[in-house]
Amino acid sequence: MDTTESTAYQCISANMAADLIRQEQGVAVFDVRDATAYRQGHVADAAHLTEERLLGWFRRLSKEQAILIYCYKGNASKLFAQMFIDFRFRRVYSVDGGYEPLAAALAGVAA
Repeated sequence: MDTTESTAYQCISANMAADLIRQEQGVAVFDVRDATAYRQGHVADAAHLTEERLLGWFRRLSKEQAILIYCYKGNASKLFAQMFIDFRFRRVYSVDGGYEPLAAALAGVAA
């Protein structure tokens, strides 16, 4: 029998992600879209995350800190979320639908 703790990232709606950002201090928000898309617009305080920058973030962040990741549509963010889980982060969230629904939810626009 495997006694290790099974931890997985959670896929959450844009509205839930917006609530998390608003209600919890210290949420690390990451945008994993390409650099051009990030420059054209991103969630306030979101860091642009690439595979090359992962190890630096793994060292810098607390394993208990909430990690919120979004991409274009909600697929690539799952890959990055799994990488955080693999490095034993405990509270990792991937935003369903990606950037546009999250930006709308933060702006208070109904989807």
